[in-house]
Amino acid sequence: MGNRIALSNGRRLVDDVIHMASRMPLASVACDWDLPDIAKLRRMVRPRISWNVLVMKAHAAACAQMPRFQCGYVKFPWPHLYQHHQNVCMMTISREHMGEERLLFARFNEPDNLTLLELQNQYDHFRKAPVNEIKQFRHQVRFARWPGPLRKLAWWMLFNVWPRKRAFHMGTFGMSVSGYKGAYGAYHLGPNTTTIGVDPMPRKGKSRIVLTFDHRVVDGVPATELLFRVRHILNTAIRVELAAMAGVRPNNLEPIEPIEANKAA
Repeated sequence: MGNRIALSNGRRLVDDVIHMASRMPLASVACDWDLPDIAKLRRMVRPRISWNVLVMKAHAAACAQMPRFQCGYVKFPWPHLYQHHQNVCMMTISREHMGEERLLFARFNEPDNLTLLELQNQYDHFRKAPVNEIKQFRHQVRFARWPGPLRKLAWWMLFNVWPRKRAFHMGTFGMSVSGYKGAYGAYHLGPNTTTIGVDPMPRKGKSRIVLTFDHRVVDGVPATELLFRVRHILNTAIRVELAAMAGVRPNNLEPIEPIEANKAA
């Protein structure tokens, strides 16, 4: 004989996310990255910038260059796409709350327009501050207490009636952990047009990135191009920003002389 166990608050929220994602024709592409110079620069910068933050900013910048990835699919009143005017990242973060290890979703507004340090400070806040002190997380916990039919209606309205509010509540793209202890997922379930899976601890800059996308909005070729563009931005704009934080030249990672640093300032 067994026992029926009610879904916890955290599992109800995950159940909602998976329910919406299961209605989307999701596909995925994966790419192996080798970024040794970015790994070296990370070790030189204080405070240390997370790989999640680096990839988030590069992904947002790439989506800004490819506006189709700022679109979401809308069914009502007829099938069409809604293009958002900015990038919003919704990152999955594991936190303990009320004795339960659960998933919460942290929103980063316009990460392509923020500095790496600003993004890292936000990321640290979402990871370390008490859950009850983070407004987004409080709302998610409260929403998960609603009856199931009301939650499903709210999700449907957000997807199909209020697409302008969709980015604020769900983001234009998602981020999740991939490659935990070397185990890579084939794809990531999420209600966004794209969800990028990041290895949080790549060995000397070597990792596999998994991009899951809504096939109603984009096809495999542009999704693959997006991954290549994200990697290019990491090797260019992100590399330059990291080098400036570390006080080295971006091309050869050699220290900048004091006179050069004063001229740059």
